[in-house]
Amino acid sequence: MNRGVLRNLASAIVPDAGKRAIDHVRARLLVRRILPLNERYTELHGLEVRRGPFAGMRYTRIEDPAAGNLIAKLVGTYERQIYPWLLKDWIGRDFDVVIDVGCAEGFYAVGLARVMPNATVYAFDTYEPAKRECARLAVHNDVVDRVIVRDFCTPEMLTEFGAANVALLSDCEGYEKMLLDPEIAPNLRTWSLIVEQHDNVDPAISATLRERFSETHDMEVIDFLPDNDAASLPELSWMTDREIRLVLDERPPGISWALFRPR
Repeated sequence: MNRGVLRNLASAIVPDAGKRAIDHVRARLLVRRILPLNERYTELHGLEVRRGPFAGMRYTRIEDPAAGNLIAKLVGTYERQIYPWLLKDWIGRDFDVVIDVGCAEGFYAVGLARVMPNATVYAFDTYEPAKRECARLAVHNDVVDRVIVRDFCTPEMLTEFGAANVALLSDCEGYEKMLLDPEIAPNLRTWSLIVEQHDNVDPAISATLRERFSETHDMEVIDFLPDNDAASLPELSWMTDREIRLVLDERPPGISWALFRPR
């Protein structure tokens, strides 16, 4: 029996509290393995994003080691499957507001503020170290006046924003099913949405969101696929194949990205 099957079986029988404990341990072990690679990469190539829509964004020395996928973000491959959506549907559009729920250290919040100079970005996260890093990254990239860092985001809070010229990016580990409810926040029906759908947390998430927005939005879905091909990334030539997989492999199975484009 392969490891993927075993992992799925374990997920079905382990209680949620146990799953969270296991995820915490895995995250700590992963950080311990990746930190030396992050240090070596930044010694060689610095802290500037090299490719993608956020090329030129400058990172700081991240104080919290849990800020993940640093190398993938710096080389410009992080979640690049959604870059065409950002380039076609968001960047260059005259959005007044961008909402980033689950902003982490600010890759999207600060990156979008840099390339969307007329937009104010509201960056939500519940993890204090991540919020501090996001604020520092905004200062470091001269967009601190347009990146507003906040704590917990509720559906009711979304009603504070207008119905027009708003884009929302959601990566909130399954909470999207509760957050993105147009019955509570009707203005969602007119917004452009990019959502990471965590069906690995709740298998009903993607179907629920598709039903909620079926009458107001056209929907595109991209299943997450590991990006382990470093042939076009000479910056990683000093790494072993195993190390490359470690720093570029971003997500577990059962996660997809969805674009909800308002009609």
